[in-house]
Amino acid sequence: MIESESAVSVVSAVPRTSLVDQDALCAIVRDVLSSHAGQGALICILTDDAAIRKLNREYRGIDAPTDVLSFDLRDPVHPEDDQIGEVYISLEQAEKQAADAGRSLQSEVAHLVVHGTLHLLGFEHDTHAGYTEMQRQEARYVKAPRNP
Repeated sequence: MIESESAVSVVSAVPRTSLVDQDALCAIVRDVLSSHAGQGALICILTDDAAIRKLNREYRGIDAPTDVLSFDLRDPVHPEDDQIGEVYISLEQAEKQAADAGRSLQSEVAHLVVHGTLHLLGFEHDTHAGYTEMQRQEARYVKAPRNP
């Protein structure tokens, strides 16, 4: 069986993204997509609290920064368009969460990109069952080494 590889890219919208291995993020997203028959283009945007707060306010009505937002860009009118979506990650939130969890920034950003990608694939955490399954799926892809 020949598998079509999804086009995954990471866009840096802020400085300090050199602290994150963007190739590794692309690889993990490709792994998630291929495991769930997701095909198409996905863009991950590494940004800051100000930008993600603006998106959160505009699209969710919440005037506060968040760690990750996913936007499904699939078009039912034009299903041949291969756009899956965009995942926005606040590096400021990721840095705080990594410190709180005692893990590296890379591990935290990987966790967030997996989380956002899973949302684009239809996973949710609004119910107990959904939350449990989301955590199970995240654990499949993210190994969270602790900082020394």
